[in-house]
Amino acid sequence: MGSAGDRIEAPWGERTGYGRGAEWPARVDGELAEGIAEADVDRWVQSACVLCSNGCGLDIAVKDERIVGVRGREADRVSRGRLGPKGLFGWQANHAVDRLTQPLLRRDGTSKQSTGTQRCALSSSARSSSCAPREPGA
Repeated sequence: MGSAGDRIEAPWGERTGYGRGAEWPARVDGELAEGIAEADVDRWVQSACVLCSNGCGLDIAVKDERIVGVRGREADRVSRGRLGPKGLFGWQANHAVDRLTQPLLRRDGTSKQSTGTQRCALSSSARSSSCAPREPGA
């Protein structure tokens, strides 16, 4: 898998020029978690990037039931294997230490884990108070 290169200097990767009438050359972009090689990946899952409007085809690398990387799909008609910066690195947010994994409710300036019942009750009461009849000019 090719290196992502310096995506700060060149956010869209190395340019791949081509002449009039020529087919746009493929370039498969990919990124794996540190310490993971392609041979370590348990399986690749076909998907599409939804982080911008292009919808580039990509494969998601899975090891031990966790996302460990992505690679562009060369056969994709839209991107020919290229991935933008969001598609190439966005998967890393899934394992961020500060990522929320439980819904929270803020009460008295403190966020606490909540249940679906609590959220529905709060949502229902907020809806009914906002739909209550109001006095003119209120």
